[in-house]
Amino acid sequence: MVAVGMDIALVIFLLILILGLLLEARFSTRDHLEGYDDALDEMRNSLNVVAQVMNRLPEMIPSFQINENPLSQILQFFQQRSQESQQQQQGSLDADQLRDDNGKFSDGSKKQE
Repeated sequence: MVAVGMDIALVIFLLILILGLLLEARFSTRDHLEGYDDALDEMRNSLNVVAQVMNRLPEMIPSFQINENPLSQILQFFQQRSQESQQQQQGSLDADQLRDDNGKFSDGSKKQE
């Protein structure tokens, strides 16, 4: 009989222990969930701030218009350079400037006799 009483006391003790562990797990889970809730609230507030900034972004960006192609100045520069180089080549390769009165090639200086 004593053994049966001890077994019943052990079973009751184990049931109380299991019940206590379940209650402790539930309370700790609630604490974790409250932490997650706080984190979600903070994320929600942060996303609201980002959304407000995104809505005001068109107001913050200065508006400007380009009336001409931005590459046109660069292209004009290269065209001028090519025209100048063509003029220099034509001037430097002109055969009349390199010949003297007799038709011989010279450096362009006249010799005095």
